[in-house]
Amino acid sequence: MTLNLFKINSIIGGATIFIHSDELSDRLKVTALTMIKSKKRTYLDPIHQDIVLDRKDPAENLIIELIDTEEFQRLRRIGQLGVSYFTFQGAEGSRFTHSVGVMHVASKLLEQLAEKHPFILEYRPLILASALLHDVGHGPFSHVTEQILCYDHENWSCRIIQEDTHVRAVLDSYSHDKDLAEKIGRVLKKNFRPKFVSHMVSSQLDCDRFDYLLRDSYMTGTKYGLFALQRILRSLELDESGESMIVAGEKGQVAVEDYLFARFSMYAQVYYHRKNLAARTLLAKLIRRARHIMNNRKEPINFIDEPTRKWLSGEELDVQDYLHLDDVQLTYHFKMWIKDKDPILSDLASRFLNRKLFKAIKITKMDKKLARDIEGEARRLTKEANLDPDYYVGIESTGFRPYDYYRPEADNPQTNIMIRTDNASIRELSTVSLAVEALVKGDYEASWLVYPDEISDRISLIKELMPVK
Repeated sequence: MTLNLFKINSIIGGATIFIHSDELSDRLKVTALTMIKSKKRTYLDPIHQDIVLDRKDPAENLIIELIDTEEFQRLRRIGQLGVSYFTFQGAEGSRFTHSVGVMHVASKLLEQLAEKHPFILEYRPLILASALLHDVGHGPFSHVTEQILCYDHENWSCRIIQEDTHVRAVLDSYSHDKDLAEKIGRVLKKNFRPKFVSHMVSSQLDCDRFDYLLRDSYMTGTKYGLFALQRILRSLELDESGESMIVAGEKGQVAVEDYLFARFSMYAQVYYHRKNLAARTLLAKLIRRARHIMNNRKEPINFIDEPTRKWLSGEELDVQDYLHLDDVQLTYHFKMWIKDKDPILSDLASRFLNRKLFKAIKITKMDKKLARDIEGEARRLTKEANLDPDYYVGIESTGFRPYDYYRPEADNPQTNIMIRTDNASIRELSTVSLAVEALVKGDYEASWLVYPDEISDRISLIKELMPVK
């Protein structure tokens, strides 16, 4: 006996349902599909546990449709932590999981703020979509190649949102707000009013940082980035103008202090770990050598596709070219470059793929002449080891502030964290917290000498040049 079955592939959990086709009219089949599509979708997240989206809610249905676009799915192929997996074996998370997490934190913050400020729900679709899409423009290895090739992932996020993409088509199909794509661009560029909408996504106290500190701490197997997220969310309110967020009360202040010190610790112990710096330098040298061959050798490089060639050459890319780029695609190029006849390119590619990283030592503060002398000695030793110092020696500088009060003269002035004290006055955080004042005044700049393992046995000659602490 042959069964005539109507197969329905559920989008929820990949389940498959079979229904006797001769028992269903075409209309009933459509109804069955609609019922399945209307169910909730759950993302099981290691940081936030269940992230549940309901298609019956127009804003959450929009988020589901955006997640399913090919541009957002590409983020599964972009590492959240760049090259940190060389140092922390669990650092394999993607920009996809982070972006969904940021959207979830924004949703929870909206719930908290709406209790005292119901009008904020008017901006809910805009805030959730902006939080979800804020990193959609990241390139291969995230911030690492962004620094090497000097491009801005936020500009690419705006282009992907506003140009001819599936993301743009989904946003334009949202019947409740036909200008949503344009508004998200203004949110990401920080010129949307009211200002708190942008601040929720990007500021010194935002949903992006809330998620990545907890997530990166978890993925790297460290405890440095832990803080009391729920307490901070409960303490946040809007100021009287409805423009900015403020932290209410002493408990909220203490939680924010912990958050800022968690950020400081993550930069000091994870993001600027010496092996991370060495891996970044190795990747930069590898890309630099590839560009040198592309520009100076008659024979073409062993393998390169057109989007990657444009990207490395600094040529203008359209959105579709850029969306072709990801960690998987660039890593494939490295695998092919091992076979290139150029010994430097082949060696650097092999070192990167097989984790034969450079070494790094911290250079104490000194005058520029002494720093040049130290680098010069490293270059001399590297050349004696029959390696080109231009591609095997480097100085990596680090500098950041875990919190910085507003400086209007700065190129990118920060948003202040404002505290409503127990006596109802509203003050900037560093003026009421000695601990945060110390963070503001701290000097976090450092330099590192990066060198090949081949000269490790002679590195004492370099250390002799360094002043005694």
